[in-house]
Amino acid sequence: MAFSWSTSGHSVLKLNIRLLCLFGMWPLCDSPLYNFYSALVLTLGVWNCMEGALTVGYSGADLEETNLVLINSFTTCSGLAKGIPFVWDRQQYYAMAHRLNALVSKQSEACSKDTTMADILQNPRKRASRVSLAIFLSLVVQSIVWFPMPLILHPGERRLPLVQHYRAGNNTYYALSYVVQCRAANHVCHISVGMDCLLATVMILVAAQLKVVTIGIAALSSEQADTELGVKYRFEGSHASSQNTLYRDLCLCIESHQQILRFVKDLQRLMDPIAMTQFVFSVLAACMALFQATYSTELAAVFQCVAFLPVPGGQVFLYCWAAHSVTEEHDPQKEWDVTYGCQRAEAVSTAGYSCSWVGSSAAFKRVLRLLLCRAQKRLVFTAGYCYPIDRAAFLLLVNASYSYYALLGQKNGR
Repeated sequence: MAFSWSTSGHSVLKLNIRLLCLFGMWPLCDSPLYNFYSALVLTLGVWNCMEGALTVGYSGADLEETNLVLINSFTTCSGLAKGIPFVWDRQQYYAMAHRLNALVSKQSEACSKDTTMADILQNPRKRASRVSLAIFLSLVVQSIVWFPMPLILHPGERRLPLVQHYRAGNNTYYALSYVVQCRAANHVCHISVGMDCLLATVMILVAAQLKVVTIGIAALSSEQADTELGVKYRFEGSHASSQNTLYRDLCLCIESHQQILRFVKDLQRLMDPIAMTQFVFSVLAACMALFQATYSTELAAVFQCVAFLPVPGGQVFLYCWAAHSVTEEHDPQKEWDVTYGCQRAEAVSTAGYSCSWVGSSAAFKRVLRLLLCRAQKRLVFTAGYCYPIDRAAFLLLVNASYSYYALLGQKNGR
């Protein structure tokens, strides 16, 4: 089912959905005009890429101008590579949002009576919303830096903000070309970053779900079951009732764990090509921006590139940070600590070992063994089904970008 404006307000992805709606990706109304708006935004992005290709291929373009065009083209191509598949098959994103809402709602009901557990669910939502809003505002600042710069530093020279029309000398439809370039770059960049924030928010919330499951598993104990039953261990038949309660609670935890794993598998399939696309274009854009900021003789170009550098780096870090948080919550090698009034583990496998399994029923131990075997397999998101996404990957991508920059610097020195 598609979302409306009112139903999106009840979603855990409320901010991300509405930001994508603002830039023509996520319709919150059933109107042909919105589909036309989406098609227009993507068409402007394609036109912007064609302008860049013509400018780079034109012999009159110098190296500095070519670098600026390539930076814009890489960013625009990244947004188009995400936006076109999104518009083509929005149903899979609708399904993802509904399934995530169901997971969070189920956990919220189970944790509503415990303020600490409720905070574990609420704090990641607030943090993800703040990150998405901060990135949106940073893009607004980028627009203020990039778009009016030619009018401020080159008044009367009829310079365009991103791509110059050398064959026509920027004299044909100058005002229209200026507006089209600004609108195309602004919308497509927001689409690209908006998709990144959407997927990062989903991963952050999944990590919170895994954390709740690990706490629930590690907290399983006979004493807790006795407290829930309201009986003392010395009463006849209370031990059997306690074991039945433990077995039931463990089954509920395992059910939640399996639902999260199935969701992560579908999320991986959806996110894999998007993450790979972003990694490639971010490395190229960061390399070109760093090169331009170092070797450009024009102060305006240096200022623009320095201001732009956090954008591709932030997009890559967003994926690596969010994906690493999921892996960390399911890492069988992670050690446990003492929080929440009991010994609990970040990893599901260690949480199962930390629960009160000694002296439990045979059925409880059998089910727990199955959980421990499944939890030994780490949850790792990948890009291109081969490149793991974690914090180490961020450092490798930064190093790759710097290596390309150093290579360009050597070529330029010759």
